[in-house]
Amino acid sequence: RALAQHVVGIENLFHDAVVIELGAGVGLPGLAAASVGAKKVYLCDREEHEEVLALIQSNIGLNNLQDVCEVRPLTWGRIDTRLVAWKVKPDVILGADLFYRTADFEPLLATLTVLFEKNPLAVFVTVYEERSTRRTLDPLLELWNMRAESVAFDGFEAHSSLFLYRIYSRAVLAT
Repeated sequence: RALAQHVVGIENLFHDAVVIELGAGVGLPGLAAASVGAKKVYLCDREEHEEVLALIQSNIGLNNLQDVCEVRPLTWGRIDTRLVAWKVKPDVILGADLFYRTADFEPLLATLTVLFEKNPLAVFVTVYEERSTRRTLDPLLELWNMRAESVAFDGFEAHSSLFLYRIYSRAVLAT
């Protein structure tokens, strides 16, 4: 919910943008992006989660966003020809609470790397809940040539362990 509220609060980032939501679940942040003016939104979840993909499709229909939104199976770390050949150049990538299981961190960052290669100027906007003070994303972001910037939660109540980040490819910083 926090990421969807943030999307609505910064709607100018989404105006006429191509958006990909990773690990969409019910698709709330992606649907919010569509409602504030995104040109196209791809709501993605793991290929094997057929029931989740069907739920996203249902939510798109319930919100009358069929012209803007599309469901797309995408499993993090599965860098196959479909992902590489995908012609989409995202402006914004969304992910709500994706850094949950440590084992998923690198597959997620590998997938982000492929998406950043499609558009090095893209930004990944994510909400991260700190579950342990012993793990941090910083070394992995460095390894995958990315950097994060913390963003203040404005306009809504934030939980003390919830953090909002914008993650960029370091390729952008070199220019």
